[in-house]
Amino acid sequence: MPSTRGTTTAERGCLTLFFVWLAWLPLPFGSNVPSARLPLIAVPLLLCAIAAAIRLYATRDRSTSIEPTRAWLIWGNGALIFLLAGALQLIPLPNELHQALSPDSYAIRTSAARIASLAGVSGASTFPLTVDPRATSLELFRLAAIVATFITAALLIRSRARRVSLAMVLCASAAFQALYGVREAALQRYEIWGWTNKLIFNRVTGTFVNPNHFAHYLAIVLPLALFVMAAAWRLAGPRELPLGRRLLSLLEQHILTAGFALFAAVSCVTGILLAQSRGTLLSLGAGVLAVAAMLPGRRIARVAFSAAAGLVLFSALVLFLGPERTVGRFIPNEFERQTLVGRRIGIESAIALWQRFSVFGTGLGTFERMVSMEQKQDLGKIYHHAHNDYAEIGATGGTLGFTIAVVTLLGGYVALVRMTFGAAAQELSWGRRAFQAAVLASLTIAMVHALFDFNFFIPSNPPTLAAMCGAAVASLNHDRRARR
Repeated sequence: MPSTRGTTTAERGCLTLFFVWLAWLPLPFGSNVPSARLPLIAVPLLLCAIAAAIRLYATRDRSTSIEPTRAWLIWGNGALIFLLAGALQLIPLPNELHQALSPDSYAIRTSAARIASLAGVSGASTFPLTVDPRATSLELFRLAAIVATFITAALLIRSRARRVSLAMVLCASAAFQALYGVREAALQRYEIWGWTNKLIFNRVTGTFVNPNHFAHYLAIVLPLALFVMAAAWRLAGPRELPLGRRLLSLLEQHILTAGFALFAAVSCVTGILLAQSRGTLLSLGAGVLAVAAMLPGRRIARVAFSAAAGLVLFSALVLFLGPERTVGRFIPNEFERQTLVGRRIGIESAIALWQRFSVFGTGLGTFERMVSMEQKQDLGKIYHHAHNDYAEIGATGGTLGFTIAVVTLLGGYVALVRMTFGAAAQELSWGRRAFQAAVLASLTIAMVHALFDFNFFIPSNPPTLAAMCGAAVASLNHDRRARR
């Protein structure tokens, strides 16, 4: 029989490194610097291999074999298929086949080869579908690291204590981000580890370069703070306990947990307001209200209460922090109109690229290199991303990659909804269902925000969400189920 103590110790060590890595992710400018690329990719791949080896050793007697949930299977298998589709873009194809599958890609590669031959440089005779193999290879490694993060969380974070620990780690990270940003704003210097942001002024960014991506990070962590608060409230006493006595019990027994969660939640909302991210506020409201509508019981009352509570909190913070620092961007002006026009240009360019490279796309990670083919306005800028994750995936992955990504995302989302609110959910503990509901809110926020921003391509944000989703869909045979 495998040594239970040995496997538990190894798992805890692996889990500790995993939590440290998750807390580190946003610190080096949202991991959006070259020096962060190696740990961003290598750490989750290594931890995933170690975690898989530990679980295989612990379950080799087959009596406690891992039973992946439906959502885990959909997201995991779909992600692997998407990676395979991306890898196909790197395979050199016969010229006739290449020209038939992607005429524009073939024309670009052959034209480049002719120019190289005129300069006396000999090149390859066959070419892959992607227009830039190096960029596609790097993007595939990044995507593989996100998948590894998801699998590592699903393998390791199986118990209530570990789910709460994950929530606490991410809440602490988000609170630090908010406090760091507030400090820089109070000092009126807006620096990130000594580097002065000369592109964006008077908006809090934490340790991110872009305030919208900073606000998105806080928004996807906020539901976990609400989960920790709800868990502390439930542990304070049974449902029939009077409100006053339950509140007293909460203050006596769980004051540290509840206080920390409340502090983290207020810090997240404060940071989002000071970042003045309109898209994040819209996505946050849509995500929280959507999950509130899914909760059993009096749905209309829950949605109305959630909306009212959110408005009261936002209004109080706006009055406390000052409207010019929090909602000033909501007032229409010429600069904001230019921002909206810029987003439209990026999205239209991505859709045009998708139409030109319709089946297989230009190659994952090549949007910046190809956008100038279709960008007709604002020619003084090169758009690095499309400000719409779905359009950019369609442009770089083609209809094939887009279909795989969207079907996988929605399929896993529906499976997690059924797992949380369906008939079979009654077999799960309240804590497990509450955590899954919080992750559904975070995932909904990310899905809505992807319509007008590119957070999927910000290195730190997708792995954070992947870890949350992996913990939400972990095997049920390791979870305590409610007795029938």
